[in-house]
Amino acid sequence: MEDQPSTTAPVEGVDGTTVAYRERVHAPLWLWLLGTALAASLGVAYGYRLGTAAGLLTFVLAQALLSWWLVATAPLVVVDDLVFRAGRARLPLRHVGRIAPLDTAQTRDARGRLADPAAYLCLRSWTSRTVLVEVEDPEDPHPYWLVSTRRGRDLAPVLAAARDTAVRTSAD
Repeated sequence: MEDQPSTTAPVEGVDGTTVAYRERVHAPLWLWLLGTALAASLGVAYGYRLGTAAGLLTFVLAQALLSWWLVATAPLVVVDDLVFRAGRARLPLRHVGRIAPLDTAQTRDARGRLADPAAYLCLRSWTSRTVLVEVEDPEDPHPYWLVSTRRGRDLAPVLAAARDTAVRTSAD
């Protein structure tokens, strides 16, 4: 039996073990309240025509579906010792380049007229701030990631420190 060479390089697409930053970008309260009002109006409409039980059932089902959708579409932003994760996408830290937290006006421009069509976007309309992360992988088709976050000024230094540690570790 041949000996397999041991590799110490991290496997692509695998999360690390030490989480340095974690944020779930949930929908705001006003969106939950709006959804509840819409589900209630749907329940009233069905209840008026089909009876109280049908209206109540319609409200409960619509509210459950809305709640599932709002929770399921809230992306998770994570920085650990191996990768930066935004939603389902993972970027190995050694490929993280310049990091810039963007304010509301800069985010509007980065989403609109200054956007690169090849960029990876993990955006939610209810969040007006983002972090722009340049990708330094020549094989990656995305020149940068634009990620919604409520705490961009907290995320940027944590991501930069994790990147610097990962680059230093891989150079050793």
